[in-house]
Amino acid sequence: MNVMQFLASLPALLGLTGFVVYLFLRRNRTGDRITLDIVGKLRREAPERLAEGADKLDAAALAKLIEGDARIRVKVSEQDFQLLRDALRQQFVTSLTVYAVCGIIFLSGVVLFVYMSARPIPVSLSSIAVESTNPTAQGLPVDFDELRVTWSSQGDPEDVSVALEEMDNRRRTATKTVNSTQGEVVFSPADYKAILTNRSHRGQNRIRVVIQTAKSTFESPEFAMRVGTTILAVHIEPLRIKIMGMIDNRAIDFYDFEAKLLVWAASSGRTPEPVTYGGRIKYGHNDFTLDSKLNYNWSTVKLTYFGPDDRRLVRTEMLGF
Repeated sequence: MNVMQFLASLPALLGLTGFVVYLFLRRNRTGDRITLDIVGKLRREAPERLAEGADKLDAAALAKLIEGDARIRVKVSEQDFQLLRDALRQQFVTSLTVYAVCGIIFLSGVVLFVYMSARPIPVSLSSIAVESTNPTAQGLPVDFDELRVTWSSQGDPEDVSVALEEMDNRRRTATKTVNSTQGEVVFSPADYKAILTNRSHRGQNRIRVVIQTAKSTFESPEFAMRVGTTILAVHIEPLRIKIMGMIDNRAIDFYDFEAKLLVWAASSGRTPEPVTYGGRIKYGHNDFTLDSKLNYNWSTVKLTYFGPDDRRLVRTEMLGF
């Protein structure tokens, strides 16, 4: 039971207390009837001795009145007076019992609240998810992006250890230690590349997140880590560039794709205009010769990939420009 559950149970505890009080008060009506009977008898036999409002006297006040006035005392039989004393005793016991029950319930509630508030609540994690931090990926995990692991936490804060695990070989990354309330941690490609086994074009690796707390282990659902493709443009020579698809710094065999490199250039005395190289690029035929008559403004160069792969899995890179 947590604090909120205890508070939710308070109406039931208060209802039980009220029911107990009602039962005792209902049983206590005997004393009231005895008091009324004696007052009625005194009204008949000694009306001059009763003050206005005598009907509202309780058993204790009536007993005090009878004991303090000898002329009233002789009008009340010993049996009635003894019944009045018994009613007083019963009222005292009843009141004491009711107050004791209410006090016990109140103290129990206070003790339980303090106990539940002070008791450590083990941390519990849920909604463990992974997404790429690169906007191009649109959240899809790709193996050359930083990966953000997120979760929801309940319970007392504590440090947790977070790792990525490859499902086929059960290899894990080095753990990252963060506080459970932080709710996220980021893994760089250098953190997880060593555990990946599938490096083929359009391949994927089965990964999950493992989070270790002081007492429990929490695991995410399995997710696919896609093998990403880099489209690389290299300025090899002053008048030659090469555009190719790469995985792990190695050209992808027999990979044809569409991409264009755009740069602003101009001949002597002319206004600069955009010039493009590329288009449909075939494997082994990816060299492009620059025009020696043009002056290229390499600060304006851009490389754009068009397909055929999912563009969320592709990044462009340029060297030597």
